Amino acid sequence: MNIVNELVARISDSYEERSSPYFVAICGWADTGKSTLAAQLCDELNFKEIDADWISTDAFLKNRAERNRLGISGYNPQSVDATEISHAVGRLIKQETYNYHPYDNRTGSKISSSRTIFPKSIVIIEGIHAFHEALWKHCHLRVFIESDEETLRVMRKRANMEKRAMNECDASTLIDRELQEYRKYLLPNKVLANISMTVSSNFDYSIQIIHKVEPTNI
Repeated sequence: MNIVNELVARISDSYEERSSPYFVAICGWADTGKSTLAAQLCDELNFKEIDADWISTDAFLKNRAERNRLGISGYNPQSVDATEISHAVGRLIKQETYNYHPYDNRTGSKISSSRTIFPKSIVIIEGIHAFHEALWKHCHLRVFIESDEETLRVMRKRANMEKRAMNECDASTLIDRELQEYRKYLLPNKVLANISMTVSSNFDYSIQIIHKVEPTNI
């Protein structure tokens, strides 16, 4: 069973029809395949006739220029708009749509065209800040993706060059600081996960059940 089918099976086992969406959070180091995994999960759930949609926490991210001005990386919780995260989740819980402008990794800013996420039966929220304090308590299933730091470096450097059009030197420059903030702000949140997954540089995943952490604000 591949990782998408395995996660879909686990979602299906715990999902029940309810008035509010069943939220799934996918968190972890940048460029470990979170958005691809979220999109594939939605495709498979919809194929099984379970309505699903997804959104990235990048939608709430301050533009790169503003983060640079503040001297923070995208791993710092201050890099996202917590008020807007709460607003978005609140709308979905109330069965209302939420309109937003997706983030463009190449430009480091939001694109001009908007996207709408609908309050489907399953809503997947992926991104560095998927376990943000304004968000995680609403999530019924929480997945944390990790790996050894050398693998994380390789994946981040490759993405900096391919997705952000950086040269090899620039692609490596900020990784040390990002790892420091990853250890400080993101890695401690692993304890909030129901499921931990390790990823290889080739995007092969292995899954490990951690424990059942019940959301407190559903």
